[in-house]
Amino acid sequence: MHNPALTNRKPYLATSKENQPTGLTSKRSISFIKYLRITIAFILLPGAGAHLYAQNNVSEIIARLRNATADSSLISAYHDIFGYYEYSNPDSAIFYIAEGLKLFTTKNNKAGIAAMTVLLGTEDGDQGRMEFARKRLNDALEIFEELKDKAGIASTHNSIGVLDGKTGHFSDATRHFMTALKIFEETGSKKGLTGTYLKLGVVNELNNNLDKALEFYNKASGLASDTPFIANTIFLLNNIGIVYGKKGNFNKSLEYFQKALAASDQPRFTGVRILTLTNLGIVYQNLGDIEKSLHYFDQALQITKDKNLPEEHTRIIVNRSAVVALNSPAKANEDLNEALITAKKIGQRSLLEEIYGNLVENHKILGQYKEAVAVMEELRAMEDSTFTIEKAREIANLESVYELEQSNNKIKVLKLDEQRNALKRNIIIAIATCLAIALLLTSLYYRRSNRLNKELKKRESELEKSNKVKDKLFSIIGHDLRGPVGNIPPMLKILGDETTTADEREFLISTLMDHSIASLETLDKLLYWGKSQIKNIGLKPETFAVDKYLQNNLKLVRNSADLKQITLTNSVPADTVINADAAHFDFIVRNLLSNAIKFTRNGGHVSIGVDLHKEAGYVVFAVKDDGVGIEKDKLSDIFEPFSSSTRGTANEEGTSMGLMLCKEFITENGGKIWVESEPGKGSTFYFSFRKA
Repeated sequence: MHNPALTNRKPYLATSKENQPTGLTSKRSISFIKYLRITIAFILLPGAGAHLYAQNNVSEIIARLRNATADSSLISAYHDIFGYYEYSNPDSAIFYIAEGLKLFTTKNNKAGIAAMTVLLGTEDGDQGRMEFARKRLNDALEIFEELKDKAGIASTHNSIGVLDGKTGHFSDATRHFMTALKIFEETGSKKGLTGTYLKLGVVNELNNNLDKALEFYNKASGLASDTPFIANTIFLLNNIGIVYGKKGNFNKSLEYFQKALAASDQPRFTGVRILTLTNLGIVYQNLGDIEKSLHYFDQALQITKDKNLPEEHTRIIVNRSAVVALNSPAKANEDLNEALITAKKIGQRSLLEEIYGNLVENHKILGQYKEAVAVMEELRAMEDSTFTIEKAREIANLESVYELEQSNNKIKVLKLDEQRNALKRNIIIAIATCLAIALLLTSLYYRRSNRLNKELKKRESELEKSNKVKDKLFSIIGHDLRGPVGNIPPMLKILGDETTTADEREFLISTLMDHSIASLETLDKLLYWGKSQIKNIGLKPETFAVDKYLQNNLKLVRNSADLKQITLTNSVPADTVINADAAHFDFIVRNLLSNAIKFTRNGGHVSIGVDLHKEAGYVVFAVKDDGVGIEKDKLSDIFEPFSSSTRGTANEEGTSMGLMLCKEFITENGGKIWVESEPGKGSTFYFSFRKA
């Protein structure tokens, strides 16, 4: 997927001149293709298939629910009551389905339990609770597979595919839909086939394969015309309208959306009505009627607000902001910042990327390049945390799987050897005259197996250690190194823009210098740690006097201190002796002194001292500064991996690796590290090593 922060959004252009939108004077417009994300949010909803038979009169459904004697009738009634309330009153929907789950659990009816779990997962998805939804749906699928319930298995695959579609995993969504389609074809379920054809049509629209999408829609339309699946008919009208919009025929598109709007004026069709209103807003914008466009967007927003549908509400705000941006990019950014808060809460990565991209473009149009760079850095940080690190771990896991398979093959060989030896042993036992030989062979076999088992356990331990090293290495690269380096290309692109002013160029060059210095610092620390980890260099404790290392490091940091007129004081007695790895001690002292100088103001004071009696058997060192101090909410995780780093008093840029490695080295040497700090009054870092 391209990064919207680095590209300009282009207006949708029709294939023929007659079909091009009229009345548009701005170069900025809404691409019709972009709004397929809204289609995914509704067309793929499991509820769209769950309540196709729902009645208009809720009292009739409740009567069926209370009077049903067979479990299958109860399940059907609960499906219909959920479909009736899913959008019109989500709290009532949850109430009835929770009641059903309790009832079927009491009766130990697994089919009922699975059906209610699917519906609860559907509501979780509606409300943006994606992880809860996925957990429920996987639990339901496991029960249906145990029961060999083909209809339940297929419907649940469709529901899981919906979650994948809503979170942008379209390949996984297609795989689940095709699994469902195969089962529905085997069972001849028109209801299931209709809903699945709809979903496959949407996926093909997302890939811009319009002819294939229409093929699936026509298949669904043929089935829907012979059945009372009213909701599917409305969805089809919307989807066909979208295809015409993507082809540039907005008048034809408008015709289908108006039909869908007229057919969806009932509470049970709230979801598809929101979709229809949104699509009408898009069409009128492309036709140049901004007033009508905003009118339909505002109607859709009101419904999502009343029904508490955060994901859909946020998407519509993003869509509407693109129309607002035609005349007022600043007002559009206010709306986008509102949408950003909700998108972060519900964890919609594709939606976050779109919001960040729109914010960057609007800032550029307003000439706010500093703000544009800040938004791009947020986007890059999000990509690092949700993509880069996951990919690094995936690579490490794949390697682990390969090595584990190798180990399993060895185990199979051992088992085969065991079977062969057992056969030999039985033959020898059968021959009385060879009893002594059999006992000897058995003893040899036992020793050999014991030796091989020990060797296997040793290799598994080495493999586990290797995997941990690789996980941490890739994580550090993805978090602390890729972030600063990854921000350089987009800033260079802005720097090369002819419209960039001299002040903006100076700001960008300064920012690039900061990122480069931070990257070099991270790389140095990473190489130092990697040398001891990857090459398997173990701890090398020795008894030594600390004075030489303190003096060397004070010389190394003195230049940085002099630049900020900071006084350095060493009150550690020259005869202080400890037992530790000297290289580790050297790294810890250098890192803590550098940090103290970084966060001390001009004219401040940094000192290193020692307490020989604070902890029995240990020498406790203290690096103290009178700098900016540390906020209370950051103290708890300051030594943890990927804790947020803070710029120094001279705007020095750093990473979170230094303190993490300090803690790791001190722990390996049997000591402890802790910090005492107060904002505005400075910090004191304590660390202990064993006395010699």
